[in-house]
Amino acid sequence: KYQRTMSEFRTAREEGRDEGREEGREEGLEEGRAEGRAEGLAEGREEGRAEGRAARQLEIARAMKEKGLSAAVIADCTGIAIEAAEKL
Repeated sequence: KYQRTMSEFRTAREEGRDEGREEGREEGLEEGRAEGRAEGLAEGREEGRAEGRAARQLEIARAMKEKGLSAAVIADCTGIAIEAAEKL
């Protein structure tokens, strides 16, 4: 009887350990997904801001070109490449 009880105890302990590992794995995966989503959103926002800044720089550069400013001055003031300023 004692032998059977120890065997049952080991089986129950192993089952508990397996369940704990599975729960831990699931929690870890969910935390990883949440972190990945947060990082992806932050990166997406930053990319969007950078694209917006670049678009605004080109708008300003075009306005400067319409005012008759040189490509060198436009490039210097807006930070765009002189080649890009020349193509406006």
